[in-house]
Amino acid sequence: MLLKVLSLLQPWASLVVLGHKTIETRSWTTVYRGPLLIHAGVRTSGKAFATLPAIAPLLPEFKELAFGAIIGEVTLRDVLTLESGLQNALPEHTLEEQAFAPGRYGFVFTDAHCFDEPIPARGKLGLWEW
Repeated sequence: MLLKVLSLLQPWASLVVLGHKTIETRSWTTVYRGPLLIHAGVRTSGKAFATLPAIAPLLPEFKELAFGAIIGEVTLRDVLTLESGLQNALPEHTLEEQAFAPGRYGFVFTDAHCFDEPIPARGKLGLWEW
């Protein structure tokens, strides 16, 4: 059975599978709901993000993060817009989501699980199958 996968940059990928980041913003939507593997891309949002005071205590050392691998799984529970209720969920989330723009989509994750061992894989844009 093929599973759906979403590629994210580090440190966001690790924050998602550790359960600290429960909304991921995108410019596109999907009708898919259910189990979703999280892939950490080979590129990064930057070590600077991982050292922010609000984020640093939630992660291992940046050099220990996995890149180019499937690192965990979540459940994609819903996809919301600001107009459909996402704004109600924002105050507890990161500045990234608080800067959420109208017309963008928030992928709402639950049931985060980080794998003990990363699974090497090449990422792709959008939702892809593995």
